[in-house]
Amino acid sequence: MAAKTKSTDHRVRVAQERRERMRKRLLDAVMTLYGARPHDGPPPVDDVIVHAEVSRATFYKYFTSVDAAINELGAELADEMVNSLIQIYSGSEPPFFRMVAATHLFLLRSVTDKVWAAFVSHTDILASDTAVLRGITGHLEASRKAGLVTFSDPHAAATLAIGTLLEAMRQIVRAKKRPPRSYVEEVVMMILRGLGVDRDPAARIVSDSAVFIRGAAPDRLPWWRDPWA
Repeated sequence: MAAKTKSTDHRVRVAQERRERMRKRLLDAVMTLYGARPHDGPPPVDDVIVHAEVSRATFYKYFTSVDAAINELGAELADEMVNSLIQIYSGSEPPFFRMVAATHLFLLRSVTDKVWAAFVSHTDILASDTAVLRGITGHLEASRKAGLVTFSDPHAAATLAIGTLLEAMRQIVRAKKRPPRSYVEEVVMMILRGLGVDRDPAARIVSDSAVFIRGAAPDRLPWWRDPWA
């Protein structure tokens, strides 16, 4: 009986590994094709199956549509970004500063990696119940209690912050030229202004965030590149 169970476990493990390899193969094809022309939106399923060298039936065993595959990729990339945020902080930063730096980092990465930005901003990944949304909402609430921001409804505040962030990321993806540093910093400032922060304090915290990121990111984030170096 033990030998039979062991054999069954082995077959289950091998089958699972095969499914994971095929899933990755399909997602790699989607990412490659989307990355080649991020301005044009999702690639047709026919292009995906040709690139992955699989049948249409195989694709639909794993995903209901190309959009569904993009959603999965976006979720994985957003989760990876959460890990980046954990890595860059030392643990002593207040919630308000973490929120500002996180918003800043999402925009900076979008400038340096449009393919990443295209996937993450394609759907409402950041606006759904994810670690990113929970983190930003928590930071907003803590910042309000500290008297740094002003709003009545934390969900409305999160909608403003994340909605503006997502649209800015989409604008960066669509832009033919790399946006200037001033665009990124102004977007972050406008989010803070919308949350009730006066312009001068908003400008200072954005500047402090930029200095912090340039100092910490090169050693802590493997994907980091200064967009304007």
